Amino acid sequence: MLRDRIFFVTNLLQDINILRPLVYLAARETDARIGFLVPDRFLGRDLQGIWRAEILALAAEVGASVHVYASAAEAFVLLQGGRGLLIAGSESDLGAHDVVHDLFRTAPPGYLRITLQHGLECVGFLQNREHVMAYGRNVGFAADVVCSWAYPPTLAAMIPSQRSKLYVTGPSTLLQVAVRGPDHPPVAGGMVCENLHSVRLRASGEHGRPFMDTFQSFCAVLAEAGETVTLRPHPGGQYVIRNNVALPPNVILNNLPIYRVDLAAYDYGISAPSTIVLDMVLAGMPVGVWRDPGGVMDTAAYDGLTPVSSLEDWVAFLREVRGDRTAILARQARFLERLAMPLDPAEIYRRFARLLVNATSYRDPAPLTTPAVAEAPLPVLSVARVPAFPPAVAEARRAAAGSVAGTGGTAPRIPRRVLFLANVILPTLQLSFHKPLAPLAAAGEMEILTLTIEDMQADLGKRASIAAQTAWFAARIDAFAPDIAVACRHYGPHGAFLTAHLRAMGVPLIYHIDDDLLNIPPEIGAEKYKAYSQPTRLENIRHFLENADLVYCSTPALRRRFRELGFRTPMVAGNVYCAASVMNPAALRPVTRVGYMGFDHAHDFEIVLPALIRRMEANPQLQFDLFGSIPMPPSLAVFGDRVRSIPPVRVYARFLEEFATLHWDIGICPLAHTAFNGVKANTKWVEYTAVGAAVIATRDSVYDDCGAGGCALLVESDGWDDALQRLIDDPAGRHAQVVRAQTRLATSYSEASLRRQVLDVFGQAAALHARTSAEAALRPRLQGGFAAGRTALLPAVAPAE
Repeated sequence: MLRDRIFFVTNLLQDINILRPLVYLAARETDARIGFLVPDRFLGRDLQGIWRAEILALAAEVGASVHVYASAAEAFVLLQGGRGLLIAGSESDLGAHDVVHDLFRTAPPGYLRITLQHGLECVGFLQNREHVMAYGRNVGFAADVVCSWAYPPTLAAMIPSQRSKLYVTGPSTLLQVAVRGPDHPPVAGGMVCENLHSVRLRASGEHGRPFMDTFQSFCAVLAEAGETVTLRPHPGGQYVIRNNVALPPNVILNNLPIYRVDLAAYDYGISAPSTIVLDMVLAGMPVGVWRDPGGVMDTAAYDGLTPVSSLEDWVAFLREVRGDRTAILARQARFLERLAMPLDPAEIYRRFARLLVNATSYRDPAPLTTPAVAEAPLPVLSVARVPAFPPAVAEARRAAAGSVAGTGGTAPRIPRRVLFLANVILPTLQLSFHKPLAPLAAAGEMEILTLTIEDMQADLGKRASIAAQTAWFAARIDAFAPDIAVACRHYGPHGAFLTAHLRAMGVPLIYHIDDDLLNIPPEIGAEKYKAYSQPTRLENIRHFLENADLVYCSTPALRRRFRELGFRTPMVAGNVYCAASVMNPAALRPVTRVGYMGFDHAHDFEIVLPALIRRMEANPQLQFDLFGSIPMPPSLAVFGDRVRSIPPVRVYARFLEEFATLHWDIGICPLAHTAFNGVKANTKWVEYTAVGAAVIATRDSVYDDCGAGGCALLVESDGWDDALQRLIDDPAGRHAQVVRAQTRLATSYSEASLRRQVLDVFGQAAALHARTSAEAALRPRLQGGFAAGRTALLPAVAPAE
């Protein structure tokens, strides 16, 4: 069943402060899949990378995806076919908002579009004189719902055509409590905030210069007294940083996001008119509002607060702070009383929760899409203080979820002892299970035992009887007493024994499979094709597919394939097959090295080989690496030492380490359009991205989703020449592509996400096993005395999808 999605759309850097508490609220109160839509322009504004890091951290905490888009058309491709909410931190028909406005205008009809007031004085809501001079009076929104801080009479700038969209919420910022982080600069004296980029300091005159002149003089006065002062740049404007303004030595710079700033620890605050004034007033700081010496700027929204203009005013304000602080705070209390807006965090929480909950549908979440998130571990209003919406959903989620150390999310209870069964320690087992579960094993929260046919043969020899082999497995399984078992890509002759033995022990069994092993194509190589086509091997694979408690498929396409083949065992498929963290961050450098990594897929590599030869002929600096078991094609021998063949590394951790040392600029992912390739995973994209390579991949393949939004160049069969040359000629474009891809990797393909997914599979398998066992126990009683018609009351084991 289609599941709602909530996308949070960023535009201005300060949008994160407005959206952040709602991200947590959505994760807590809805079962929707959460994602971020980030325009390229946003990343371009974030020169220091502060806000990119904040988005990644936030997404990791709630299990959200992050999608970077360059145009509304790109975003439309992601959104089409879905439904849910689009929530923007700033949206209007002004040019500064066009990247979100266009997205809202063209969004598919399944999405409700919501925009938020993002400041005390905000275009389209409550404008000052300088706003009107710069932008006019007729600001409109493409949003369906316009969330305002204040009630309608205060919103003098809202035009009649937009008032029917109004929903009064109060400021979302009041849902988060600032927590001083370890990188918080020293707190001493007061804080002065600059917003010199603001149109209000430019539209009616050049007011920035007198502000900075007065600030410099004030710093000199403080220096004579041996005091320091903190300067906070506007998060979006960053005037003093962008313009490399020389600051006096007694100035401490605080450039953290506002929700990481301990405002209450400062003695006082001074700022030109800006929303930070309201933040400081709400934090209990005595605040002085700067006005230009000529009184030209419109500061009416801050009437009632202490005005400061000249140096003498600043000094007098400081004297009043230290002599009669309570008088200032009393004036500020009256100012808050006159504000026509909700300021109670509990009431603001309720209003936003009602909006998000009523606009999304509630049902049992589809398994293995995004992890359910219960109580979010973050400094926002405790859900215990306000009603949950709806309570049944929130309670069911909390009851079903248990804490997972180090994942930043929630998942079913961790099984204490996990048994893995495999033919050998193959890469699939390592990357799908051993690697993501390693932190739990290292922390002592999980014990792992892996039994392989290779180990059994090493102990008993290859000629041991089947009875001796099964006894070897039984002794080790019994001694370990697993809570759950996983047969990973298993095709050995012991399937029937293993499933029966584990069932007798009451141990749930998962069969994990990452290829259509029942239909291996001849193109993978004659030897491998012959081995996988053996009737006994196919029979054993079918046995696991038919008798496991749960089949865990590497991709949704593979699960659909097995359904088409007639298998009715409960099956699930995860969003993440291969997870990785960034090993080589994106680097801007000349493009000189292309690579392909593969095992037994020479027919795929042949797709790109002619284009690769032509590009190497045209670009003498270009070098090529072939990493894996595929032989180097003779046609590349003409390039001599410009081509390298790197043998495979079978231990996955060492493979990644070796891979990272190659420093590829481009990684190619050609894929033949075959039925076998159609159900494969996007492993190459994950691994190439982790080592800092820009990906070129076949379009209409498993790489479409991960490569969307400029995270890969997706090409038709005849597009390899152009794609390769495009990246060779544009190192900056290649670098930007890797940045986008690594952003997606960090949020959608993290080891934490895969760990939650695996634990979710474990939980589903345990539930299905318990359900099947209960049915088996009840059936004799039903057959022994109840009417035959009553058997319909037995709980059916429905497919996990």
